[in-house]
Amino acid sequence: MPQEKYPLSCPWDLGPNQKLSDLPEWILKCGRDFVKFSKDPVDHNYFFVNRNDETTERVLAYKARLAYQKLLDKGFKLKIRR
Repeated sequence: MPQEKYPLSCPWDLGPNQKLSDLPEWILKCGRDFVKFSKDPVDHNYFFVNRNDETTERVLAYKARLAYQKLLDKGFKLKIRR
């Protein structure tokens, strides 16, 4: 079984070169499909992950990171909206 690739950085990470961490949500898009990631405003250990405005899940931050990386591996691209 191959080991999952853990992302080195996500757009919500804080750091000196990070310019996207203050956005309210981050959207990955591939064709007509999209996935929105947003921090839980009550508990920053959790994220809301919304797929195509149909299903919303509340997941731990590390699971959001893994989902983000899997989507990048599938060809999804970060759409930047300010």
